Amino acid sequence: MLLHEALGATTYEPGARLVRLDALFDLASLTKLYTTALVLRLAEHGALRLDERVRLYLPEVSADWTIEDLLAHRTGATADLLAGAVRQGIRPCEPGQAEALWRVIFGCGRVVPLAPGQSHYSDVDFLLAQAVSERATGRGLAALMAAEVLEPLGLHDTGFPVRGAGFSPCRPLPSITRCVPTEVDERWRRRLVVGEVHDEMAATLGGVGGHAGLFATAADLGRFCEAWLNPEWRGPAFEPHSDHFGLGWRLCDASFFPCLARFGAVGHLGFTGTSAFVFPQSQSVFVLLSNRVHPTRDAAPSRLPLLAQMAEAVAHAV
Repeated sequence: MLLHEALGATTYEPGARLVRLDALFDLASLTKLYTTALVLRLAEHGALRLDERVRLYLPEVSADWTIEDLLAHRTGATADLLAGAVRQGIRPCEPGQAEALWRVIFGCGRVVPLAPGQSHYSDVDFLLAQAVSERATGRGLAALMAAEVLEPLGLHDTGFPVRGAGFSPCRPLPSITRCVPTEVDERWRRRLVVGEVHDEMAATLGGVGGHAGLFATAADLGRFCEAWLNPEWRGPAFEPHSDHFGLGWRLCDASFFPCLARFGAVGHLGFTGTSAFVFPQSQSVFVLLSNRVHPTRDAAPSRLPLLAQMAEAVAHAV
């Protein structure tokens, strides 16, 4: 390990808690990588196949998509599910809205025309991947994630903080007090969000989403990324399945961290300020957990130049 360090404070208030190595960060869209791992494990066990149609498991979905289309973002589904849900009467972050939100998700169709092989990033894809996994097994995402991904990899500091129930995937996990606060939500919750998912759609679903919802420490995220260095574990996930994506992972190319493309790197970002990169050529990983949405997302500076420099330094150092 080149470096494992914690810097800064959890908020800007005088006397704020310093960030510790065991701090739990809201991973936001890095959750998609864990959902990808889950789907690949289920495919390995024969519970589903990537070339199967989504509607085989979700007859409510009329679009002619495969499970692989979901993981490679080939559906063209909306990238603004929140706005669409609000237009259909959903009250984000409020209890009792989950069933109505799932109806909205299942009703999503292609809104962006895509040529074969093109991609369009959308949370809908991984919410549908969650629903497919749950229907294929008859188990909820939190329990599935624990059994198929977290426990086999020994990720004891990773889980979903569920509203009113602490961490859940059905086993003891660390205290919510270790969670780093995210945004002062002035639109929906009217308070500082801490110990619960920042993403509004995941919050509406009770804290568990295939697209967002997991919390983890940097060490656990690093161990998760290291698992992807094993070719047998990752399978074809790092191969191009669309113009910009493998399976779940974003391929580093001219439009995404081009300085890392020559290392054969793949990566992903989370809205809250989280990031993860894997360098299969040098058998190394780079993760950085930050809190870019505090106190509000409008004040968030660009983290991309710093990320590029730090990740490239790691790739060169190994």
